[in-house]
Amino acid sequence: MVIRHTDHREWEVEPSTRTSMHPHTKYNPFRAATSTTASTLFTLDGGIVATNLVTNPSVESTDVTMYTAVGSAVARATSQSSAGAASLECNPANSAAEEGWYWDIPMVPFSVHPQHITIQLEHRGASAASAVKLELRDAEGTSVLGTSGSSNLAAAWVRVTAQYTVPPSTAGAAYRLYLVTTTQHDINFFADKIMCEIRDDVIAVSTYLDGSTGLDHQWSGTADASTSYKRFGSSTIRGIKLTNESSTGAEIVYVAFDVTATSTTGIAVLAGATLETNWPLDFRSHVSVISASGTPTVSGVVWGAHGV
Repeated sequence: MVIRHTDHREWEVEPSTRTSMHPHTKYNPFRAATSTTASTLFTLDGGIVATNLVTNPSVESTDVTMYTAVGSAVARATSQSSAGAASLECNPANSAAEEGWYWDIPMVPFSVHPQHITIQLEHRGASAASAVKLELRDAEGTSVLGTSGSSNLAAAWVRVTAQYTVPPSTAGAAYRLYLVTTTQHDINFFADKIMCEIRDDVIAVSTYLDGSTGLDHQWSGTADASTSYKRFGSSTIRGIKLTNESSTGAEIVYVAFDVTATSTTGIAVLAGATLETNWPLDFRSHVSVISASGTPTVSGVVWGAHGV
């Protein structure tokens, strides 16, 4: 395809009245060392929204009654954790296979569209022996609808996932998340970063989230005792405050937007000075930095907006 000068209208962003008036609802703090090689300080990533229906997903709350034991005993343990300070410990009775615990997935309502249920968690064993499996079952726990398959216990955390698509026009129903032994054994095992999501767009397992995961993540109620979700990230760069922390005069930092920073494409920020925009920007890619000499540290915040 030949690019012509008459295509210039497509090269520039023309914000509408709505987008130009959009408040700066996103912020991304930074503090990083620069060098004489250009580096990307910040990249736009709107991401996708996601939810976690599990109300105590990293077992930080002392209340673990949402997890129901099956032929075993379950308790909160602080001896092991993949996230936070605790995990859910299961002590199998060693009487049969499929001992462990389950969590009741909330009612999935009727829909004329497919609904994709995905579940995930991380597990590890008190020793690297035997195996467990993650399963998505019906409300009675009798029919397995999705499984991770057998997963060996190890002395390190292992992530397992399972999925099931509820067919269109299925009557509303509840389901269960199970973590149980593959065969009969008495090896204690731990679970952490437990997540369940129901989506109607794609059957894809989202990255684990809870309200304490980071920016744009939030609890819907009490921390570690409620569902949680991830909002969109920044889709536009609307402003920046950047301080060059150096006190050495030669350590100038050049800042550029949507291009690679050089001494000619970048805005010069002298040692000890601050670049702060006092008007709304509208850049759609990244912030690049490079130093004239040395490795001066820069710190500040990139302001942004979502969905515009």
